[in-house]
Amino acid sequence: MKLLGAILAGGASRRFGSDKADALLDGRKLVDHVAEALRRDCDALVICGRIHPDIPRLEDRPAAGLGPLGGLCAALEHGREAGFEAVLSAPCDVPNLPADLFLRLAQGGLSAYVAEHPVIGLWPCALVADLHSRLEQEADRSMRAWVRAAKAAPVSFGSSICNINTRDDLAALQSGARP
Repeated sequence: MKLLGAILAGGASRRFGSDKADALLDGRKLVDHVAEALRRDCDALVICGRIHPDIPRLEDRPAAGLGPLGGLCAALEHGREAGFEAVLSAPCDVPNLPADLFLRLAQGGLSAYVAEHPVIGLWPCALVADLHSRLEQEADRSMRAWVRAAKAAPVSFGSSICNINTRDDLAALQSGARP
């Protein structure tokens, strides 16, 4: 399977207080931890919502300001046009993605997501028209509404994946505790 990795990094980081994608963990930016994890399984990477010196950037589709689904839509469209079968998505603030992420999601089918973090998912590029239409027509643009509409399978990872929302979350992870 030709797989595109998509880092969703367009959030405002309000709770964090500064750009959390650039926050350091073990001397590396959070976004770079995510990029390294996705590279294990993906043939190519893109980043949605920001500029990164080493990763091609995609503009949200069909318009800016649609949250993570705008970035996912852009990745699915780019993936379809470039001959990828699916997109493996992750936000920029989950630095401890497990090595078996893709394999476990693929067991849920070609459309699956991490039950505890629905922004992390495996999405067939064939879903791009459905997502694009939904973003233009639906009022509910939440990831939870999208996973239901896409009939994606939830795959539980328990508390093994941590999401960094605040500086306290980052400090907890740095100290070895769970945020």
